[in-house]
Amino acid sequence: MRGHILQRGSKYSFVIDIGRDPVTKKRRQKRVSGFTSKKKAQTAMNDMIAELNRGSYVEPSTETLNDYLDAWLKHKQKRVAHSTYLHYKTYIENHIKTALGNTRVFDLKARQVQQFYDSLLEQGHLSERSIHHIHRILSNALEKGARIGDVQKNVAKAVEPASVRKKEMKHWNMNTLKGFLELTRREPHFIAWYLAAFTGMRQGEILGLKWDCVDWGNKTIFVRRALKRDERKYIIADLKNNASYRSISISDTDVFELRKYFNEQKEQKVKVGKDYDNQNLVVATALGTHLLPSNLGRAFRRCLKQTEVDKIRFHDLRHTHASMLFGLKAHPKIVQERLGHSSIQVTLDTYSHMLPNMQEAVAESLESAFQKEEKDKNKNSL
Repeated sequence: MRGHILQRGSKYSFVIDIGRDPVTKKRRQKRVSGFTSKKKAQTAMNDMIAELNRGSYVEPSTETLNDYLDAWLKHKQKRVAHSTYLHYKTYIENHIKTALGNTRVFDLKARQVQQFYDSLLEQGHLSERSIHHIHRILSNALEKGARIGDVQKNVAKAVEPASVRKKEMKHWNMNTLKGFLELTRREPHFIAWYLAAFTGMRQGEILGLKWDCVDWGNKTIFVRRALKRDERKYIIADLKNNASYRSISISDTDVFELRKYFNEQKEQKVKVGKDYDNQNLVVATALGTHLLPSNLGRAFRRCLKQTEVDKIRFHDLRHTHASMLFGLKAHPKIVQERLGHSSIQVTLDTYSHMLPNMQEAVAESLESAFQKEEKDKNKNSL
């Protein structure tokens, strides 16, 4: 691949011969102008020749970041959960496009992106976590373009997003949980927080659970659906990833509580009669329809206030479940499977603060095994 330098007035340019068009067979050339010295033009030409030889060269495009992100969103719409798509769209429309949308993708610089993040921090309207979400979305979009050759490189990789302070993870101990369950047993939605604490299921998974996924005989719950927001309404839909599809073993007590609730629900059906909309949901309204997360949250917070226990979120019952498992020295792989994490690394990263107790147990077991070995060795030498 050859090139040569041209001078016009005080400016320099270069022309590279990039072969023949595969269709027309005509000779193709690439011209780049605007250099203030021959040395700068020579350096830029050498870099472009190297990129062309490596196959990493991307033809400059007039496409703006606005258009690029619209295309990326359209690609993602059928590949992620609708709630995730809306999450992406909200941040893109409200923040990324407003600041960077009119910039050509080819001209986007890491410094611009860094200044964008810094300005968001200075304004103080968004949390560090939200700014980190914006960075992740922009970086993922540019990374896809870089992989398939639409973008020269992902400039967001060189940028430092806002550092996210880890949220304090709250959970109850067994005594607090036991007291709360005893005091709220007669509440209409008792089974929802019972399941959260003893299965580790997510709120949406509990609200989307149907009786056909409860296997009484094998003492197993099959997590197959979740209540999700679709545009302006809630629907029962499939789960967003393969790891979320799982089976959770339950105890005899869990079976007893579920059967008791099932029988109470049957009585409610008879009481309401033909107006009961039987959707076969475990957690349902008095008329059989799905329960809104906001209504479940309201009921849970009311019970917290009445029982005067330490205040936690409904989601923290999932952390409570994990805490109890680690307290019983369950292997992290088991915790991962029950919680439906995509990988064991997610489990370890989320609950690393709970692992030291397991380390102590391992150290004690190792010492015990070593001492036993020594005793056996001394006994055999006698």
